[in-house]
Amino acid sequence: MTRRLMTFVLLGTLMLLSPGRLFAAEGQGITEPFDNGWIDWSNGTVWADGIHAPKERGDRPTSPEEREHYVNRAVREAKGNLSTILRKLTIHAETTGGDVMGSNRDILAQVDLMFLSTPITGKRFLTDGSVEVSVSFPLRGAFSQLILPEEIRQIDPIKPLFPPRETKGVEPRTPYTGLIVDARGIDAKPGLAPRVVTKSGEEVYGPTIISREYAVQRGVVTYERTLTRAAQGLFADENPLVVTGIGTPALARTDIIISREDAARIRSDAAHTTFLSQCRVVIVLDGASPKEKTAP
Repeated sequence: MTRRLMTFVLLGTLMLLSPGRLFAAEGQGITEPFDNGWIDWSNGTVWADGIHAPKERGDRPTSPEEREHYVNRAVREAKGNLSTILRKLTIHAETTGGDVMGSNRDILAQVDLMFLSTPITGKRFLTDGSVEVSVSFPLRGAFSQLILPEEIRQIDPIKPLFPPRETKGVEPRTPYTGLIVDARGIDAKPGLAPRVVTKSGEEVYGPTIISREYAVQRGVVTYERTLTRAAQGLFADENPLVVTGIGTPALARTDIIISREDAARIRSDAAHTTFLSQCRVVIVLDGASPKEKTAP
């Protein structure tokens, strides 16, 4: 299957599975607010709003044709706001969606085609004749296939050559099934392709370890606000290993620095190559939700 065909297959699947709008409230997830929209990093979705206010109409009722015209204008504005957010989206460090799309006209053209299928997830007619609409756009799937760094390639998880050695009288430890990085209090920020590194810059989790298939389907990481939500997350599964972030690189606040001891704990686990390559990683951040909204 060609890369372009895979893109549109994934897009179609995601649009069919796209849920109704999830209005963020305090404590629900990691969100990043923008003018007229926000990124829900916990659910891997971008939301954008658009509004069209007609010129003075007096007391004349709005005709069906005018109402449809107002809706179309509001949708165009919402998609324009969505485009702006995607261009400001942080991929890694200082690299944004706009940087990637601006340097590759083919990627830009395919993202523009995706916009044609962007669903309207909310519509509201106000008493003054104005129309407000909301649209949503999934970051996982087709968009990630296009926008993720090329270093993230399709790889098979490395299997250990020998089973873990059993010690007499010692209960064998259950292998870890995921990684939770507690990065609260270190001023880290969310991104589409973060890394976990040591102080010396040695990569513990990043493009050389990740399988692109899982990165596209699941996201490189999942972001949550609390350890409880992280432990309950799908990607962490039943027995996650928890480590603590101790800082971020000066020029890459999307990356999380962990201690050499925690890096050794990750690598000493026989299953780490599997759960890391499958992107079973949750990062817990400090995060403020956008103002609470009510569904239209």
